[in-house]
Amino acid sequence: MATRDEIISGVEMLIREGKRIGGQLTDEQWAKTVDLDGWQGREVLAHVASVGTIVPQMAGSFTSAAPGTDAGASINIDALNAAMVGARKEKTIPELVEEMTAAYTGVIDFVKGAPDDLLTRRVTFGGYKDIEMSDIVVRMVILHGMAHLYSAYAAVMNNP
Repeated sequence: MATRDEIISGVEMLIREGKRIGGQLTDEQWAKTVDLDGWQGREVLAHVASVGTIVPQMAGSFTSAAPGTDAGASINIDALNAAMVGARKEKTIPELVEEMTAAYTGVIDFVKGAPDDLLTRRVTFGGYKDIEMSDIVVRMVILHGMAHLYSAYAAVMNNP
């Protein structure tokens, strides 16, 4: 199980790296297609920012699902991602970085105040089967966000 402190450290790293990458790339670089699904860098950043806004609701939804059932069975991830990214299409990079920072600061506050039994409750979501909620947060929020940020950054830096 990931500890509360490990989750908080991971989210702090995600915020720090989002700010760093957000400030290093030009608007032209953010406009490049960098994702296998055809997303531009700015859309990747919008996705990462938007995920931070849904973590408390996601955790509540996942942990309220009946044991052994897939908490995400009724979620159309592609439609959810498209809606979240589309809602941010007019935002500038600084605005997306600001939203990301605020959203993940909220995640830290949520984790600090979350009951122990919420973080230790075992959940299933897609390929994640019977895993403690704390580990789901590490994988689906922290590692997921870091992978997207690094992927966008590396795509631009490796293909100038």
